[in-house]
Amino acid sequence: MSKNTTIKVSKKTLEKLHRLAGELIKERGKRVTLEGAINYLLEEKQKDTDKNSSKSLKLKQDRKKFLELLEETVEGAGPDDFKEYDFEDIGV
Repeated sequence: MSKNTTIKVSKKTLEKLHRLAGELIKERGKRVTLEGAINYLLEEKQKDTDKNSSKSLKLKQDRKKFLELLEETVEGAGPDDFKEYDFEDIGV
């Protein structure tokens, strides 16, 4: 396989890539190719994926800790302390 390849994109997509490359040039202060713009987009996507993965892991850890807290017994509390409240006596 050759070192380079051709991809077909619409004119609208090409324009967006050129705009992104222009923004990157302003930001970085040096020349950016369309390949550089595509690589930038791929890197940003990877960062988002990594961030979401770490959020998911944290959520699982928090959920596990919460469930452990629910299972924990409270000293001095007995079955009578956990009776359902009778709402029928309100306002009587």
